[in-house]
Amino acid sequence: MGQNNHKSHHHILPTRIAVTIGGSLLFLTAVTVWVAHIDLGRLNFVIAMAVATFKALLVALFFMGLKYDRRENGMIFATSFVFLAIFLILASTDIFFRGDVYVKGPLMAAANTKSKLKNPWVSTPELVAKGKELFAAQCVACHGAEGKGDGPAASALNPHPRNFTATEGWKNGRKPTMVFKTLKEGLPPSAMASFATLPSDDRWALTHYVLSLGPKPQDDTPADFAKVGIDPNKAGGGEKEDATIPIEVAMEREAVAEGPTEAKAELYHPVETSEGETISNNGKHLYNSHCIQCHGDRGQGGIKVRTLGVNPVAFVTTASFKHADALKSPESFGHLVIRGLPGEIMPGVGHLSNSEIKELYQFVKGLTASE
Repeated sequence: MGQNNHKSHHHILPTRIAVTIGGSLLFLTAVTVWVAHIDLGRLNFVIAMAVATFKALLVALFFMGLKYDRRENGMIFATSFVFLAIFLILASTDIFFRGDVYVKGPLMAAANTKSKLKNPWVSTPELVAKGKELFAAQCVACHGAEGKGDGPAASALNPHPRNFTATEGWKNGRKPTMVFKTLKEGLPPSAMASFATLPSDDRWALTHYVLSLGPKPQDDTPADFAKVGIDPNKAGGGEKEDATIPIEVAMEREAVAEGPTEAKAELYHPVETSEGETISNNGKHLYNSHCIQCHGDRGQGGIKVRTLGVNPVAFVTTASFKHADALKSPESFGHLVIRGLPGEIMPGVGHLSNSEIKELYQFVKGLTASE
């Protein structure tokens, strides 16, 4: 039987070299972390990439044995960097020579939500037909083509989307004003979002269409209209239009908020609150509109709120206002209301005026005092 003269050789890395390379990698990692805490502008990225590349070479040469491998393998490894360079060159030609492709002007105009109809709360065949078109575009994914709560996205939602053909289980009620209220404010913490950016007439059209899918609803009373801020004696209902601003303006205000202390005053001017001032009804109205769903009617918290963009569904529990740091001063409260908590579920309510924030602050302080 013939002998096989070919012998494979596996290089054993000496302990001294292994320890030296390992220590070098740890040292370079420490350098990366240390440099990350120093603002060097664009050099931060350059240094981080240089250190990472050098660490990768050490690992490839010594721990992966490329230094002791056959030359053709080293040539293949080196050639891969040629293709990387080609990719970077092609990408750079697009980035640096494609010209100005950015959108100019406001990206979002102020929404015109006022009603153009005299009595949009009165169902008509035209409104129902318009609502059917809107339903197909806005609602079918969750509620299904027939409004039975069996849309393609329904299985991933908890609670389940509303079955519009049934008469029971409507959280806000099944009268037209109550459905209109749901469309405007949404149903936190469920997946039912607010459609306040739709024109008022479109929301009324959707209201009449979804109600047409089931038995005839009850008529609204004057008290029902008052609850949603509509005056049936005025053309269009006299609904107050929510203030909106272009996104560029919002970004400029955010930049002001993150700038020096002098610039912060341009965004929010806190108003001192004396102990003897009374809490206005508007503060209660603002709280009921923006805060009660998550924080409770007494600011007690303890409410499970569905986190946004999480599947499967996850919940967080809101805290009480009792020991909230934001209530220590009107200024800190105002900044919290305007900016929210980035990275958390609490959104900002940037359209409130200084006087409204003051009234909301007084009301919330009153809640904590009464606990």
